[in-house]
Amino acid sequence: MSNRDDFPQSVKRTLAERVGWKCSFLGCNQTTVGPDSGDTNGRINNGIAAHITAAAPGGPRYDPSLTPEQRSSIDNGIWMCRSHGALIDSDHTIYSVEQLKNWKQLAETQQSLLLQMTHQVSQNNYSERDVGVLKAITDIFNYNYLQILKSEQFRAKVSTNITDPLYAFDSIANNPFYSFNDVVLEGLRIALIGKVNNFCALFRQRCAGGFGGYYDYIDIPKIRQFSPDEVERHYDIINETQDLAYDISVAAHKLLEIRAKLP
Repeated sequence: MSNRDDFPQSVKRTLAERVGWKCSFLGCNQTTVGPDSGDTNGRINNGIAAHITAAAPGGPRYDPSLTPEQRSSIDNGIWMCRSHGALIDSDHTIYSVEQLKNWKQLAETQQSLLLQMTHQVSQNNYSERDVGVLKAITDIFNYNYLQILKSEQFRAKVSTNITDPLYAFDSIANNPFYSFNDVVLEGLRIALIGKVNNFCALFRQRCAGGFGGYYDYIDIPKIRQFSPDEVERHYDIINETQDLAYDISVAAHKLLEIRAKLP
């Protein structure tokens, strides 16, 4: 008999439905369900109901104070794609209980906003307040900066001109005065927050500090000299950093396009 406090099927389905069958890993938003091309009556589910605190002793983030009912309840679950479901358990020291609960709440909030969009068509006559917030965010993510961000190589030295705008946005991201009333704009802002958070988490983890307007990042020649077996892994990290920066550019450009069309 299994000693795991697994979720019943009803809980798994409700977790998925509450986020529109999309991954709740911040910034992912991957759709996890679709048609089975080999069966006209079938579907493919690439998602997983992940435990926030482990289903059994010895698992990631296990909490012995919880009852079996609490461990298998919907409050202890978060819906993710299989890739991120595995990641949060493989690197559980980074992905804490509090962080996962916050991501779950953000994902459900974003889905709620999308649901409202079916009843509220976004208008071009945004409120004065929303226009002010839009200008504040797109002043940070202006067109020239986004082009520089997309072309950054992220090697041995990374200029603070790249990171300062990201940290500036990060400092206001959770400030309610910088949120939108318009549901479409707010959905775009939440998506941008996710992209910036993903980038900052990786960059801070790999950055070796900074001085004189630059951060020390990944010095491939030095790694090749002292740790040649690590070169390929660090190239992968560079590529991942570039991809995350590109994701920020795409997300921010959507807000920039809206501002460009303002009267």
